[in-house]
Amino acid sequence: MEKVGVNRKNFSFKFANVGAFLGIAILGFFHIAQGLQNEVDVMSLGLMGFLCIVVPLGMLAIIFASVKNYQNLAFLVPLVFFASITSIQVMIKMPWDLFYLSLCIAACVLSCLYDNFKQTLVYNVFQNILLGIMAFRSVPFLGQDSDKLIMNLFGEDYVGMPVLIVGWMVSIIVSLSIIIAFYSLKQKADLAMKSRDSFRTLMATTPNYIAMVDKQNRVIYISNNLAKLGHITNSELVIGRPVLDLFPTVELKEFAGALLRKTSDLYEEMWEYTLNGERRYFKALGNDLPGDIGGTLINLMDMTHLAERDEIAAMKDSLDIGIFFMNKEYIIQDNHSKALFKIMGVSDFHAVRFVDLLEKSVTPSELHAICDYFEMVFLKQFDQDMLNDINPLNEFQYVSPETREKKIFHTEFVTVDRGRGETMLMVSIYDITASMELKKRLAEEKKHQEEEMRAMFELINVELSVFNAFMDDANYEFGQIDRHLKNDHLTSHEKLVAVYQSVHAVKSNAVILGLSVFGEKVHSLETIIKSMREKEEVTFDDMLHLTLQIEDIAKEKEGFKDIIAKIDSMRSGGGAQKTNDDVLIESLSKVTSRASEDLNKKVKFVVDYLDKGIMTHGPRRLMKEILVQFVRNSVVHGIETPEERLAKGKDEIGSIRLSVKAENGMIHIRLKDDGSGINFEKIKRKGLAIGLFKSEAEASNKNVLLNALFSPGFSTAEAETIHGGRGIGLNLVRDRLKEIGGNLKVQTELNKGTAFHVYIPLPSEAVQASDKEKAS
Repeated sequence: MEKVGVNRKNFSFKFANVGAFLGIAILGFFHIAQGLQNEVDVMSLGLMGFLCIVVPLGMLAIIFASVKNYQNLAFLVPLVFFASITSIQVMIKMPWDLFYLSLCIAACVLSCLYDNFKQTLVYNVFQNILLGIMAFRSVPFLGQDSDKLIMNLFGEDYVGMPVLIVGWMVSIIVSLSIIIAFYSLKQKADLAMKSRDSFRTLMATTPNYIAMVDKQNRVIYISNNLAKLGHITNSELVIGRPVLDLFPTVELKEFAGALLRKTSDLYEEMWEYTLNGERRYFKALGNDLPGDIGGTLINLMDMTHLAERDEIAAMKDSLDIGIFFMNKEYIIQDNHSKALFKIMGVSDFHAVRFVDLLEKSVTPSELHAICDYFEMVFLKQFDQDMLNDINPLNEFQYVSPETREKKIFHTEFVTVDRGRGETMLMVSIYDITASMELKKRLAEEKKHQEEEMRAMFELINVELSVFNAFMDDANYEFGQIDRHLKNDHLTSHEKLVAVYQSVHAVKSNAVILGLSVFGEKVHSLETIIKSMREKEEVTFDDMLHLTLQIEDIAKEKEGFKDIIAKIDSMRSGGGAQKTNDDVLIESLSKVTSRASEDLNKKVKFVVDYLDKGIMTHGPRRLMKEILVQFVRNSVVHGIETPEERLAKGKDEIGSIRLSVKAENGMIHIRLKDDGSGINFEKIKRKGLAIGLFKSEAEASNKNVLLNALFSPGFSTAEAETIHGGRGIGLNLVRDRLKEIGGNLKVQTELNKGTAFHVYIPLPSEAVQASDKEKAS
């Protein structure tokens, strides 16, 4: 529309410029011709040509070249025209007549053509002031017969009036009338032009499919969208063509024909059709054009998106899926699925930010990453498959901010253009809690079956007596754990030390039996206890969590009974029942072999002497626990690797030798290895590093260093393994001996080995039984 207005003004300016040039030129030649008729001399004719033609035209040329805005010529160009006609009359002394006043009025019209009301008004005021001056100075600009002119115009009553004053007033009235008339017509023309341009703009920009057709159903006006529907790029090309030609399918032509054949003034129907394989919907309106024009106004509104919206709304409300739209401020829009309330456990989503609902479910850093991900999705610069792969909410645990209910969600995000440059994210939330729980139960069941099968293979070669010993010892330790946890006289840290020792004993016995899976679980339980011991304050929740985990381990231990029963039922016949002595030797041999294999060492276990029945009459469990810890300690810390032993001139196979005797009412246990001996310097460095010793002098005392070895949590091992490194084994030995009044002595020599001497009181009845067995 603006371009059309500019073209119209440019045409008006050009017309005014040409009119000014031609007017001055014609007047100049007219006066020259008049001079020739009056036999004016050549010099005067030349002067007339110069003044009437060359000077004004030159001035106009300069003005046109220097002025950028044509509207500013509304004063300058008529001024040059007025000056030209006036200079001809004054300088050349041409006779005055009414033609001069006509030319002044023509200058006023010329000013109007430049479409600048202010400058036109200024020019006319200026021109009429000059004419007024001329009138008062008696310049006869109306001609010599002005009295006749007055009488002809106004009658005999006005003869005798100041003729020039009347002429001047006539000039003012006429020029003002011209200005008023011109700009009144101009406003009407502009309004008509704007209306036409507005209508054309409407037809070019409207999303509707509009056409105006005459009584013969030929196109008068058409919108761009309807032209494009008929595969026509320029809507001007279809003017005068039958409107039915615009509809590309037979189905649409039939609809349009029914509209044109309407029997009433108003046609209103919904068109449902297929175009390019897609289902489309039009709301069609037809109105008769008013007046003498006749014909029909066709207005087709594309309702496809609304129909799809209704279909989507019906679909999303029938599915148990949380669906909603989210803008770039993460605000959930109101047109969400009904299931969203139930799925997210939120009562109102109006103006709620989706990321605010996630604050209870993710950490602040995770929430920041989620916002960054949303920004990437909104940019639409990344492949959808890549966005799906990096989706931080692909599967996550959601906590409802209102109900605190925990669920597992799977989410999907897709960008949707809503028009007018507005982009939304369509979010789909799937509650996969039930499926994940089922998957978890199936996985746990499968894991349980695999562990049970593995345990069966681990226990299949275990003698029943050995297994029973394991179960007795484990039951004892779990009983101890229960008593310690219920003992209100112990502090939390004291309970943890006692529980730590019992758990360690259970793990040791599990490793002896070869129950690797069970042993690893108990080892993990040890890790939890160790981390709790390192805390300054142990809470009730910590102890409750530990108790529940111990119960899980105890239940799994009880499951071994069923496994061993299945194994026992499959055996063809039972072997000879092993004695407690045999069970001890076999257990210690297994500890030695398993630990040495895991640590890439070569160690043999040798029994030098074992009093017959000593394990039956003495504290079997205690002696087994002590010896297991000593054997493991010798393998882990004492015996060197084969390479180290050969470098020291030793046999590559280390040895651990055991002797158990009943002497003077005591059980004397001697366990000796030929390893590297106790490294007191290493104990000193470690103790000083952790603040175990008060001074350097204290750390130089070997007795103090030996006592450090039996402190809870102290170990010189570089790393923790299932066989040692946590500093609880020797601490267990010390505390268990203390309970029964036993004694312990340690002999060690660098690179020669270490010997542990344990003295355990033997009850009088046990002494008598042992003496009888020796005698027999």
